[in-house]
Amino acid sequence: MNTKQITVIGLGQMGTRLAELLVTQGYSVSVWNRTRAKADAIAGVKVFENLDEAIRQSPLVVICVLDYEAVHRIFESITDQSILTGKTLINFTTADPQEAEQLETMLTHLGAGFINGAIQVAPDQMGLPETTIIVSGEPEHFERSRDALTVFGGNIKYLGDRAALASAMDLATLTWLYGSYTGLIHGIVLSQKTGLSLGAFSEILAEITPGFTEFFKHQIGVVEKGDFTISQSPLSISMAATQRIHNAFRNAGTRPDFVKTISDLLQKAESDGLADQELAALVKVVE
Repeated sequence: MNTKQITVIGLGQMGTRLAELLVTQGYSVSVWNRTRAKADAIAGVKVFENLDEAIRQSPLVVICVLDYEAVHRIFESITDQSILTGKTLINFTTADPQEAEQLETMLTHLGAGFINGAIQVAPDQMGLPETTIIVSGEPEHFERSRDALTVFGGNIKYLGDRAALASAMDLATLTWLYGSYTGLIHGIVLSQKTGLSLGAFSEILAEITPGFTEFFKHQIGVVEKGDFTISQSPLSISMAATQRIHNAFRNAGTRPDFVKTISDLLQKAESDGLADQELAALVKVVE
């Protein structure tokens, strides 16, 4: 099977970047997009107006569209679904785990393999040695698509044979990202309100981040082991600290919603009798 032939469906900014990277690595790239003008703008690809014909060209098919509603519209547009038999479909459309499972079931019924992928960088960051590509799905189809995946990023993280795993990892890491980013914005606002230099805030934040990353890894290990004996940070200390943060934002006249949510979680942990356990015991409250 010639896996240097690949079809890309969906030519938004990311889909276009995927097609361009494949062309630079010597792949024969067929493309299909609902708006042909986007396809015509990419050098070195074969443009197809018929979706079935585009899929027939290659053993590997990459889909990268807006959402799973668009994914389902694509499959509904295929007039001869038997053309999917034996092919490997790599889907980079963001999904929740249940959506990924449903697509996996459908493709299995059609005799196709499914690799579910997650991309967490901008198009310009694709194709670099350090670019992380998160994937899951049947091992046979992962091996079949491995070379193409490494074109998109040098750090391929294969999580296992269940397609839903990549989506779960995507949402878990994005939860951390948006939680951290929201904290960053609140830190900026508090700095401005109290006359603290944003340059100083930025510099110190960069210096302490590696240490906090190690702390986070330790906390994950605590949950994994299920032993919440105090090892680094008693929950009671964070309970007092988050209350002080809440008070500072309230006194500064800013919206307290985000920091109040954190403070409330810690107070609930105390009321549940978790104050004398490791901070990671907060997971019991969230669960």
